[in-house]
Amino acid sequence: MKIFRKVLVLAIVICGIFSTVSFAQTSDKQQITNLSRRVVVALKQKDMKMLAASVHPKKGLRFSPYGFINKATDLVFKKSQIKDLKNSRKVYNWGDYDSADEAIKSKFSDYYAEFVYDKNFANAPNTGYNKIIGQGNTLINLGNLYPNAKFVEYNFAGTEKYGTMDWKSLRLIFEKQGSRWYLVGISHDGWTI
Repeated sequence: MKIFRKVLVLAIVICGIFSTVSFAQTSDKQQITNLSRRVVVALKQKDMKMLAASVHPKKGLRFSPYGFINKATDLVFKKSQIKDLKNSRKVYNWGDYDSADEAIKSKFSDYYAEFVYDKNFANAPNTGYNKIIGQGNTLINLGNLYPNAKFVEYNFAGTEKYGTMDWKSLRLIFEKQGSRWYLVGISHDGWTI
């Protein structure tokens, strides 16, 4: 009977350890999923104040027009700069268009319309947690630049009419600081030439 009790206690302890580990993972996933939902709604509503509240306090927010995140040319804005971007008249250089050696020079509002929220991603039919859904011929280097990050992808599959080349994805990238997850990147993706 003593052996049975010891085995039972050991089994309870082991189950407790595994359930704690599982709970911690679920907790991070749930936090990221909830935060991602708030961010995509903020993007839909063009609510820059709500967006800024989700941005990493030290790393800021990187905007990548394509799946390949370019550390040299992608623009990063501090949390304090985000809320004023919507009305900014400043023309920024966001990198180069994929199909030409032409710079993406535009105000934030124009960049936003083309490379952030060009589809209703808040109602995307496909969503993936830490999983690439849309992939074309561009290298997706998210894991290399953000090895400790998690991301949520919102995706519209391409249509047969355009040979599925009209697919679009929006990846929201999160990193943890302390016990909280914060938005560090918005990577837009679609078919490139």
